[in-house]
Amino acid sequence: MLERSRWTAIGAAVAVVLGAGIGLPSASAAVTSGNRAVFVPMEPCRLFDTRPATNVGVRSTPITANESFTQQVTGSNGNCVIPPDATAVSMNVTAVGGTAGSFLTIYPSDAASRPQASNLNWTAGSAPTPNKVDVKLSAGGAINLYNLAGNVDVLADVVGYYADHNHDDRYYTKEQIDATVNDTLRSEVHGSFDMRWEQPSLVVTTANNTCITNTNGNGIFGEIPITIPVGSRLISVDTLVLDTAGPTTYSVDLVKTTITALGVTVAHLGFVSGLGGGTGGLVHTVITPAAVEIAGVGVSYALRVGDFANSANAFCQVTANYDTKP
Repeated sequence: MLERSRWTAIGAAVAVVLGAGIGLPSASAAVTSGNRAVFVPMEPCRLFDTRPATNVGVRSTPITANESFTQQVTGSNGNCVIPPDATAVSMNVTAVGGTAGSFLTIYPSDAASRPQASNLNWTAGSAPTPNKVDVKLSAGGAINLYNLAGNVDVLADVVGYYADHNHDDRYYTKEQIDATVNDTLRSEVHGSFDMRWEQPSLVVTTANNTCITNTNGNGIFGEIPITIPVGSRLISVDTLVLDTAGPTTYSVDLVKTTITALGVTVAHLGFVSGLGGGTGGLVHTVITPAAVEIAGVGVSYALRVGDFANSANAFCQVTANYDTKP
């Protein structure tokens, strides 16, 4: 019953504060990019100690009443070496021997005004009063320490610092990534030298080394492997043949090979025969899979060229067209 009454009273108090138009402190995560500081822990080191008997740093006298003492943080100071890219510092700060009840405010030395806040509070004659303090540094890497009343010695040990980084830590949807990556459609061209012929001794290149022809009257065949990224959609495969003269014909066959734990399977996605026949010039033959073909793990493709006989025709290249984000 006491617990419920206490929480009821607290809720009523909050309602009164809000009703009076006094806003509660709030935090905002307005920084949506990767420009956020990251904490870098380090071996503790003493930045300063104003006590004469154990002095570290440039000051060996207490901070007096209503005084702001400026302490350089970045660089080599006291027993610490803080890198110049540090934007904030994490310290264990201790107030010792305060002669009056007071508080210490620690803030960037280039702040427009001293914050209405305290980092340590003590009473006259109290034991050493420590507290963990994270404080932003000035553009030059310095902080101010303000003491309200009496005299007090202060020492500070640095345990780490914060530095900006430019990593993008946001989470993106597939649609957002697709909108920023300009690689929707791609074409990969395979030249004649990518061809794997059954009888290489019968294959020669054309004068400009761009096409391959067969010097034997018997038809031979070969294939070009086609590799596309997993998850891409194979749109079409284009075969380019130089059909010079004569009645010789050839065929093209687009095959899909799938390797699984159960073995290897081969599927024919498209087959065209009776091509060529002395039409003259460069001839394109396009094969388009009958169904949507998405490249999976363990899947490979190849275009086979068959019945390629005599020197009447010359095989030049294969172009694979695919969509990386179907």
